Amino acid sequence: MFGIITVFSILVLWLLLSFHCYRNSARKESKISSADAGKGYFSWLANRVWLWFKGLGGDYARDRYRSWITQRYPGRQRWVFICLGLSLVYLVLSGFVFALINSIRLFGLLLLLHVVLGGVFAVCLCWAVILRARFYIGEGQASPETNAASDLALRAESRMGWWRIVFFWIFVVSGVVVIITAWFQMLPQFSIRTQIVILTVHRYAALDILLSGMALFYFSLVADGHER
Repeated sequence: MFGIITVFSILVLWLLLSFHCYRNSARKESKISSADAGKGYFSWLANRVWLWFKGLGGDYARDRYRSWITQRYPGRQRWVFICLGLSLVYLVLSGFVFALINSIRLFGLLLLLHVVLGGVFAVCLCWAVILRARFYIGEGQASPETNAASDLALRAESRMGWWRIVFFWIFVVSGVVVIITAWFQMLPQFSIRTQIVILTVHRYAALDILLSGMALFYFSLVADGHER
């Protein structure tokens, strides 16, 4: 059941986000009404996927790093979000792949890396909340360390819509639940039945992180169908 819910929810969210991107792009570029914005969605989607694969390479990676990282975060803060993102990628890949294959559990080096990077994720999430929470609870102020480009990006985040604020806090709360449940699974005080409940909560909280992270990534880095 968890595998079905995971695959279905990821697919539905990806389609909704891509349709949101298409609709806003179509209305801006072709100046068509919302009622006509659904026409040509699948051809547009196929073309965008093809262009994305075609453009993959060193130049694409450098451009994305510059626009998503360099221009948004000052030097010392940058590594917090890089480590947060990289640890999350591994945790998602290792955790969900093995969770979807019911007959196989994490073991060996993969499990050790999952635990170690889980600790990295926990530390970086705490720092990320300290550094960014002010932009999701009101009108934040840029840090004196920021340069002009990152200051502009930070101020843009402080004016973001309510949905981005909601996704940010869902991500944070789900991250806290994942961290606590992971810690509980290491304690011998709980029975097997309780451990199964804790594992279930851990998995669904991880799914919340993945879904809210996808939405937050889209609304923070893709504005009205255009990458910032």
